[in-house]
Amino acid sequence: MSFFSKVQQQGRELTGRAFNRHLRLGVTGLSGSGKTAFITSLVQQLTQGDNAANLPFFSVVREQRYLGGRLAEQRLAVPRFPLEQNLQCLAQQPPVWPPSTRLWCQLNLQLRYKASAGLRAQLQTHSELALQIVDYPGEWLLDLPMLDISYANWCEFSWQLFAKDHRQAKAEAFKQQLAAVNLHDDSELALQQLTDAYKQLLSQFHQTAGAYLNQPGRLLVPGELAGAPMLQLFPLLPEQAAQDTALSRKLAQHYQSYCQHVIKPFYQQHFAALDRQVILVDCLSALNAGYAAMTELQQALRLILQSFHYGPSGLLNRLFKPRIDKVLFAASKADHVTPEQHKALTLLLQQLLQQPLKHSQYQAATTEAMAIAAIRASSSGFVQVEGLPQPCLSGTDVEGKAMTYFPGEVPATLPDASLFSRHQFSFANFRPLPWQEHQPLPHVRMDHVLQFLLGDKLR
Repeated sequence: MSFFSKVQQQGRELTGRAFNRHLRLGVTGLSGSGKTAFITSLVQQLTQGDNAANLPFFSVVREQRYLGGRLAEQRLAVPRFPLEQNLQCLAQQPPVWPPSTRLWCQLNLQLRYKASAGLRAQLQTHSELALQIVDYPGEWLLDLPMLDISYANWCEFSWQLFAKDHRQAKAEAFKQQLAAVNLHDDSELALQQLTDAYKQLLSQFHQTAGAYLNQPGRLLVPGELAGAPMLQLFPLLPEQAAQDTALSRKLAQHYQSYCQHVIKPFYQQHFAALDRQVILVDCLSALNAGYAAMTELQQALRLILQSFHYGPSGLLNRLFKPRIDKVLFAASKADHVTPEQHKALTLLLQQLLQQPLKHSQYQAATTEAMAIAAIRASSSGFVQVEGLPQPCLSGTDVEGKAMTYFPGEVPATLPDASLFSRHQFSFANFRPLPWQEHQPLPHVRMDHVLQFLLGDKLR
């Protein structure tokens, strides 16, 4: 894109912000929370699933004022969200989930509708809203809390984390390796060998159920930074980091470079200008993983959400200091439990996010929590058990086995350690339901999602 074209596009975005016709939506969530599926469904619903039978609670559709949505142009240098490839995955026989995001990407939509009232309804045949959506690897999101602490504090935080029950055994070999290291050797070879060992440990944590806080995220998903010296980064033992040695100085330097040249630009580019936010949380996988997983999930969400700015969206804020004025907290994969459990799942989500919810509400942002499934993977019904109807789910597990079962109840409050010692949660993972192209993707409450995020903008 030429310089002139770039200036034109930025001018259109600024004008859209001034007249409240441009919305930047951030979809936030840890790896595995369902960001890719959510964005795929949201875009598909807006471009192909726009009928009242599919989206009954989306007022602009229900009132027959929605004229449709289309994909809009974006800068050629900006990676594009792979919508078409994701839909191809879902249309396969059997269907498969789209792959997780490995690089940041973006998608722009232009939504067209009839105004419901006022001068615009009288003078214009239609109005438009520009919607911009950004996707990124969930692993990168976990780096945001590193901006607020020093290298020495990060080392202490990391080793406190590694001492937890579900991490301690895996971390022992790297701990012993660090204990024997020469702290005065900051050579390239020594740094790379220790970085490789720590990267291997992070990969093991990444595959461990309930191990969410894995930093730095770029060691797991380096993107364009593969091989960069600043990624030679790992936490020394706290007593080692407190010493003034060649190795501790070198690692502190790399830590500062990583914060300044990777994390901060990532935040400013993708999050500083957000208008609205969806926070996806996979509560069910955390329940499956146990008490330590639930507490670490709560800790991770609290640390991440401290990095965002919430508040009302006036004209000056929209132009010069955007703030997030609406936040949707969504418990993903609601179709992995029976419908009567959705209320308990929502209450559990609110318990997990109690502090972030209070923080966003205190700053006058509008918040809502709900249980959703962006792309439905099961159907619900009843079976007769001893003459009584028993709720159940039917679907195909990830290994291709058809199953009909009752997945169990969801606790409405955060379970304590004693409950996990007596009871093992076992919520299954499913393949997506069969789907034909050009049909609306099956979902749970995506119409509620669209109404909360966009309803007031499409009046």
